[in-house]
Amino acid sequence: MATLQRAVGLLQAGRFGEALPLLDQVLTDVPDQPDALMFRAMAHSRLGDDAAAQADFEAASAHHPQRHAVLNNLGNHHQRAGRLDHAIEAYRDALTAAPEFADARLNLALTLSQTDDFPAARLAIADVLTRQPGHVLALNALGNLERRAGETEAARAAFDQALEADPDAVLPRINRGALQRETGELDASCADLRQACALAPNMAEAHAQLAHSLRTRMDVDGAERAYRRALSLAPRDPEYHADLASLLVEAGQGDTALIPLRQAIAATDDPRLHEVLARILLRSGQPDGARAAANAALARDPSAVQAAMVRSELGLRTGDPAGALADARLAFEASEGEDWSARHGLAEALLVNEDWRGAAAVLDCEVPPAHLQKHLALQSVAWRQTGDPRYAQLCDFDVFARKMRLDTPPGYASLDAFNAALSVSIERLHANGAAPLEQTLFGGTQSAGRLWNSDDPVIRELAAALEVLSRRYLAELPKDREHPFLARNTGRGRLAGAWSVRLKSGGGHVDHVHPAGWISASYYVSVPRSVMSGERAGWLRLGVPGLPGLALPAERYVMPEPGFAIFFPSFFWHGVEPFESDEVRITAPFDLLPA
Repeated sequence: MATLQRAVGLLQAGRFGEALPLLDQVLTDVPDQPDALMFRAMAHSRLGDDAAAQADFEAASAHHPQRHAVLNNLGNHHQRAGRLDHAIEAYRDALTAAPEFADARLNLALTLSQTDDFPAARLAIADVLTRQPGHVLALNALGNLERRAGETEAARAAFDQALEADPDAVLPRINRGALQRETGELDASCADLRQACALAPNMAEAHAQLAHSLRTRMDVDGAERAYRRALSLAPRDPEYHADLASLLVEAGQGDTALIPLRQAIAATDDPRLHEVLARILLRSGQPDGARAAANAALARDPSAVQAAMVRSELGLRTGDPAGALADARLAFEASEGEDWSARHGLAEALLVNEDWRGAAAVLDCEVPPAHLQKHLALQSVAWRQTGDPRYAQLCDFDVFARKMRLDTPPGYASLDAFNAALSVSIERLHANGAAPLEQTLFGGTQSAGRLWNSDDPVIRELAAALEVLSRRYLAELPKDREHPFLARNTGRGRLAGAWSVRLKSGGGHVDHVHPAGWISASYYVSVPRSVMSGERAGWLRLGVPGLPGLALPAERYVMPEPGFAIFFPSFFWHGVEPFESDEVRITAPFDLLPA
């Protein structure tokens, strides 16, 4: 028992490697000792030995007098590994064994809140709050759940209640700040996030979220300081490095933008950071550097999925489809088929290699909502090329693509007057000439961040008018509960991603899809007269796959007009024909999600 107690003390101190030999010693002396089995399972879990952890949890559940505690810890193990379905099953088993076990009830609610099963998650959280009103973690989980569901006011109310229960609670303050950023309340967002940083000065995520909000406010210097603070606390975090590097690249700092990332790589040689560098260099048009960084990542970690995907994309871009396919297979196999980006990368490589049926087979599977749009886009190409009749049903361009006129917002004499005011507001967003790394245009600029985050009153009026117009579009769509696009139509959409684009003479858009959307659209603020009087130059084109080396004709062209929005499913491939004009083409593209 003394050895076991020493091991528990080490576990509580986070010294899992030191606890493990003590637990082995206990189990050598007393085989099947239930506490030792459970604690050794927890140590294996924290050390990343999944198989050993699960074996010990199974043995412990057979011998431990408090089986519910073992099952709860097993749920925690699955939760950390990202196996949410298994975690939920374990927590439910724990509650079956001990219906009043509060830890399992809370863990079940918190885990369900991370899934798309919103009704079950709401019920589980309500169960916690009925027994423990004002529970901060449960209210915070409810806020996050409602935020993901698009129920902004319900999310705000949950975060408010959490902070009323505990004004010093950091997580709901961070999450409320992030929500306020999404709703355009940037002053309130920064105030909440600054307070979160003051309450938890050593929490990297608080500083990173503050950086996101400062970046949205176009405060590049403030965002840079906040990102650097986050990295000082989590120096190997790949996402924080990616955020800082992309900020500095977009701010026009050239090669110096990558100094912090390169310094971290020199200090740690972390393959994840090599992957970040590869992605940044690829997106900023430096293929040789991207390939070198991807090779470095794979040399250190042969299962570096993102690095293999960078190499595959480089192969497609440089006319090496066979090499691209080999790297895509490497990424897919390294992820054991669990990484949807890798699956889609393999499908792209197969399509470019004209293996239509092979691509269709890779895509013949159930797909989670977060990856549905890219999946359907690739599936449409495979079905188009194999003559599958499902293509015409999936991509009904005549029914799903619509050009609709915006109603003039209140307070303006005409739609032309509104567009003139909107042009001025949009021009301010492009003043620094920066271009987001992920933009799909050429010969112009795209505003950074989300357009709806702006507190500009004219942009807010545009958002309100587009919400009305989108309801008309949704109301006019046919009903079909079996169609992957139409089945999600509840009659209401919520504005999600949005940005603005200014294209000059010679500009255009490469063909792409919007993976994070459901419906995509573009509102036309200003269109050169030559575009409206010409034949397709500057027009929206639909149905051309944006895959290097795969040349298929467009299915439809739509002429843009000022004051009109063109709606279409987010999985439709779309681009803009280049044009020549002395006038600037100004648009406000956006995505809708089902509400």
